[in-house]
Amino acid sequence: MIKQPERRRAPRAPERIAVALSEAGRVFQAETQNLSEAGAYCTLDRFLPPMSKLELHFELPAVIGHTRVRCTGVVVRVEPVVKESNALCYNTAFYFTDISKRHRAAIARFVRRRLAAAHHGS
Repeated sequence: MIKQPERRRAPRAPERIAVALSEAGRVFQAETQNLSEAGAYCTLDRFLPPMSKLELHFELPAVIGHTRVRCTGVVVRVEPVVKESNALCYNTAFYFTDISKRHRAAIARFVRRRLAAAHHGS
């Protein structure tokens, strides 16, 4: 089997972070599976159609203080999965469409640190 080249431009770190999503005044929770400066891959308990635009709010954990990120993202991929409890959930990929340079840089630093820590720990 031929391995496909990595299409992602930004490295991503496997990280579980609580995310508040809001769409048309409705707010609901999700959790990231991984994160990059370009987007997030989350587990949701509901289906969001591709190209849905949402506000995302989450905190990057840090040794000293936290960075609260607020940005806009669009759904670029949805994969239905069945959990152990037979509950249907959706692995959903978001691409950050409107994010400040400061927040994008903070996410990039966070990802680099997590990947470096994982590399040194193995």
